[in-house]
Amino acid sequence: MRICPGCGAGVPDGGTAFCPYCGRELIDLSRENTDEKIRAVKRAQADTTAVPKKLGAVVVVTLMVLFLVFALVVALDIPDKIGEARMQRDMDRLSSDMKNAYEKEDWDQLEKYLIDECEVYLDSPDYFCYRTAWFLHTYPPLFDEAYKAHDAEEMLFIYEVMAEDYDMRSDDIFFSVYGTDEEIEAALAEEVERETEIMTEEGLEDEMYKLRR
Repeated sequence: MRICPGCGAGVPDGGTAFCPYCGRELIDLSRENTDEKIRAVKRAQADTTAVPKKLGAVVVVTLMVLFLVFALVVALDIPDKIGEARMQRDMDRLSSDMKNAYEKEDWDQLEKYLIDECEVYLDSPDYFCYRTAWFLHTYPPLFDEAYKAHDAEEMLFIYEVMAEDYDMRSDDIFFSVYGTDEEIEAALAEEVERETEIMTEEGLEDEMYKLRR
């Protein structure tokens, strides 16, 4: 039986979808139709209830993944490794700056790195290598000028600079920490020996060895 929403007349189930009395569309009150409506409502309610549960599951899984990632980061010491990589990159850049200036024989630029910006370039393990190279370029000619002028004070000053630089190499730790160049090291040893001979000839042996105590 279907009920007309227009006139309220009951119309037996049949092939017509409209009230034969007033022409309005009929309402299906059959048990089958009613049960289907109920099932549709229950499905909608079930889907609505499942949404918070799904969201909760997503949140839990997300938190677990984040926890596992954090644990992995800590276990692998990733922050420290990133910091070490950044530090190595910075040191490589500083060394590259000095190396380029040295190879181009741009002594003014090298002096800027070694003297004016020494606080920065000291972070490079190659600092003392290139500082020695700059010393070897700068001081031997000045030493020779002082020798010709019999300027003992200037000779002693320059000798002290070169000898202190050379004596740094007597500590084995130096070679394990700082970078070196075989050619520069040999040139430094040769220059200190040359100046030592000249100082001895000039009778400055006592003053010379006082500087190296």
